[in-house]
Amino acid sequence: MKLIDTTDARAHARMRTLVSNSSAERECQLAGKFRIHLVGMYFAEVGSEWGSDRKQQSDYLHHIEVVLSGRRQVVHERVVHALEPGQVWFLPGNTPVERRCKEECEVLFFKLSCEWLPGVDPLFDWPGREPRKIGGFDPAEWRRWLEPDRTIGVAGLLELRGHLLSWMAVAVPEIDEVITRHLETHTQFTEVFKFIERNLGADLRLGPLAKTYGTTLDAFSMAFSRSTGMSPKDYLTRRLNQEALQWVINSDLKMKEIADKLRFSDEYYFSRFFKKLNGSAPASYRRRWLRG
Repeated sequence: MKLIDTTDARAHARMRTLVSNSSAERECQLAGKFRIHLVGMYFAEVGSEWGSDRKQQSDYLHHIEVVLSGRRQVVHERVVHALEPGQVWFLPGNTPVERRCKEECEVLFFKLSCEWLPGVDPLFDWPGREPRKIGGFDPAEWRRWLEPDRTIGVAGLLELRGHLLSWMAVAVPEIDEVITRHLETHTQFTEVFKFIERNLGADLRLGPLAKTYGTTLDAFSMAFSRSTGMSPKDYLTRRLNQEALQWVINSDLKMKEIADKLRFSDEYYFSRFFKKLNGSAPASYRRRWLRG
């Protein structure tokens, strides 16, 4: 099909450009590579068991919570945030909070991660991360997602993606600064991150990463730690756990199959690794998120 614009030029006689690729080239480049990966959308009825018993706890993944009924609280750095019906909240990953709940609540929530460089979430190390209220909503609009016979096709996923992008823009209005800072500290390791994504597994060692970077192991470890704020080993552990979570939650593979896919020596080693980082064995974790 030949594409021809036959619009009469007079139709745009009083047009003025607000945004274009040329006027916002840098911003378009930053926004174009920013990705939101939806791990899952869930509905939960919770009570006092949701509380963390005064403990500070966190998840590797970000949460966006749509509060349908009931009242809960999260405490971050001694600031108490009240999560009330009709509100939408962003609870960033890698951010320990105390959870409080004394009544029955209904919540629809999303688990997600973000990405700019391959496999690297710029918000996980964002110094400004904290619970943030990001809007309100019409309860009827979101309760329709709970209808038992509802199927979510491509149109539904596009609608959800639109909500998520809009919410993230409100949750992190300084996203331009976050990504810019992220690139300043991480882009020198772009080839390393690409190598990790191609070879991610429990048997991946630091030697090949240092070789990819072009220095000795000690020099690479020092440069990586100084720039990113974490050691290469800690990053590999975190990235491997993110991948494990994706397979546990979003596949029906048996745990032995996931262990093999991620190149753990056996299923038991994989289970110990997973439980240490997520608080429960992978099979239990899957039942928790997929029940119902």
